[in-house]
Amino acid sequence: MRENKLKHLWEENKIALNAWLTIPSAWTAEVMAQAGFDSLTIDLQHGLIDYQTALAMLQAISTTSVVPLVRSPWNEPSIIMRLLDAGAYGVICPMVNSRAEAEVFVQACCYPPAGNRSFGPTRAAVYAGGDYFGSANRTVLTLAMIETTQALERVEEIAATPGLDGFYVGPIDLSISLGLSEKVDFDQPRFREALERILKAAKANNLVTGIHTISPRNVASMAKRGFEMLTPATDTILLDVAARDVLAQTRQVLGRA
Repeated sequence: MRENKLKHLWEENKIALNAWLTIPSAWTAEVMAQAGFDSLTIDLQHGLIDYQTALAMLQAISTTSVVPLVRSPWNEPSIIMRLLDAGAYGVICPMVNSRAEAEVFVQACCYPPAGNRSFGPTRAAVYAGGDYFGSANRTVLTLAMIETTQALERVEEIAATPGLDGFYVGPIDLSISLGLSEKVDFDQPRFREALERILKAAKANNLVTGIHTISPRNVASMAKRGFEMLTPATDTILLDVAARDVLAQTRQVLGRA
């Protein structure tokens, strides 16, 4: 089976750089893949992407060595299984608030006896290789999102879920849930304490940790704190910022600033 290069990076104590895809387009997915990120996450929760478009985007990402990940719409086994069958090499599951919910998520990602994933890797076997069934459980990543006070209060028991590979922090929802602003302040004391608790629980259970850094300026501090997967870029935001920047520069040149 094709290796999961993210796991290889983490074995070498290297940080994985991930980007987020919200635009429903195989073309923009291919452009982002060619940029050279270690992984790309197709967002089916808050992005504008449905299953059929996600399939085309997975195929576009496969023109490179970038690891294809998805964020599932919800902790719902049938869509999680379909996305894995389409060739996703890892699932980031939103709003995991308890050990029981984490178990449901992991079991949907794993073939028996570790889980209850149904067999049928239609595209996955083509993309990953003929030995997919025998290797998928140890290759596919399972990352539970920690983004609420409920999850934070139970983070130690969630971390002990068999088969869970790691946590992925949703900083905006976590900040809101803590009663703070949606404009995340990564240095706010309560937010810092929450991150430290998540990191401590992950480390105690040999889990990896990922987080949206919102922008590149937060990358250094999150890496220093111990996060192993950082997401500094989202396709929609990149397009918006670049478009505004080019327009501002053009207006300045024409004296229309």
